[in-house]
Amino acid sequence: MNNLLADNKVSTLRAYLAEKLEAIYSQRESANIVNLLFEAFHGWSRTDVVLNADKRFGESELLKYHFALKRLAQGEPVQYVLGYGWFMDMRIATTPAVLIPRPETEELVRLVAEHNIFDSPRVIDIGTGSGCIAIGVKKSIEQAVVTAIDISEEALDLAKKNAVTHHCTIDFAMLDILHETPQGVYDIIVSNPPYVAPSEAARMAKRVTEHEPHLALFTADEDTLIFYRRLMELTPGLLSNEGLVFCEIHEKMADALMKMAEHYALNSPAIHVDMQGKNRMMTWRNN
Repeated sequence: MNNLLADNKVSTLRAYLAEKLEAIYSQRESANIVNLLFEAFHGWSRTDVVLNADKRFGESELLKYHFALKRLAQGEPVQYVLGYGWFMDMRIATTPAVLIPRPETEELVRLVAEHNIFDSPRVIDIGTGSGCIAIGVKKSIEQAVVTAIDISEEALDLAKKNAVTHHCTIDFAMLDILHETPQGVYDIIVSNPPYVAPSEAARMAKRVTEHEPHLALFTADEDTLIFYRRLMELTPGLLSNEGLVFCEIHEKMADALMKMAEHYALNSPAIHVDMQGKNRMMTWRNN
C-alpha cells in the first residue's frame, strides 16, 4: 500500500483512504469510516488525526489499513471489519451472525426507559441479536430483570459476551418465537424483529444483503407482518396488566399494524416517530 502513497504521512493516508472509499460510500460516510479506522488502530480522535497529520507510519501500521480497505472495498461493513459497532456510547462486539447496531434502535431503548413505570420491570428482548437492546435497557433501568431470546446460537454466544463486557446480568435463552412461547409474564416486551420481504433484497444495499444475517433481516416469505402478528397473539398471556410492548417497525407499516392491533383488541396502540420524523416504533398494552 505504501508504494501507492506519495509518502507515509497520516494526512496522505487519510486522503487516500477517503478517495478509495468514496467509490462505494458518500463523502460523509467515507470520512466517518476513515475516522473509525484511525480510532480503532491508534485510539485517535478526529482532532488527534489532524494533530498527527505529518506523522509517518511504518510498514506494519500501513498494512492494517491496507487489509481493512480491501475488505471495505468489497462492501463489508466497517463494523464487521473492526469487530465492533457503537450503541448508546457502548462498544458492542459484532460479527456477521448479528445485525449491526443502528441509531434508530437506540431510540427504541430510550422509548422503553421513558415509558417504564415499574421499579424493577421484568423485561424480555425478543430477537436479541448482539444483545444491544437488552444491554441498553439494563443500563437505562438498572433494576430491570432482563431476559433475551434469539433463534441463533451464534447470536446468543456473542450477546452473552457483550453482556459480560458491559457488566450486565441478563438471562439468555434460545427460542423460536414463531413456534415457541417464552415462559413467564413480563412488564416490558421489546423487539426489533425481521420485517423485510425477501423480494425487497434486490433494492437494498449490497453491503447489507451480502453481509448481514438474512435470518435477522428477512421474513421467511412475503408476510412482513408475521412477527408482529405473533407478538400481538402472545400479548394476553405474556404481558402483565400494566405492561407495554415496544417494537421497531418499518415506516411504511404503521397503518397496517394499527389495523392489526385493532383486530386483536389491544389497548392503546400508538406509533412513535424517530428523530427524522419517520414512523419507526410502535407500542401497545394488553387488551
